[in-house]
Amino acid sequence: MQKRSSSFTVIGLLFVVIGISLVDDNMYLKYGFLLLGVAFLFYSIYAILKKK
Repeated sequence: MQKRSSSFTVIGLLFVVIGISLVDDNMYLKYGFLLLGVAFLFYSIYAILKKK
């Protein structure tokens, strides 16, 4: 479970960075990437806390 949680963390951070870097592009695309990244990060935090 640790490997899956860390991969969700990396994917979430990647989506957040992509969302932040889309400054002047499509607003829906930017916030879609940000929301998806935050969702992956929250899931990974939930999985870490649930494991303990």
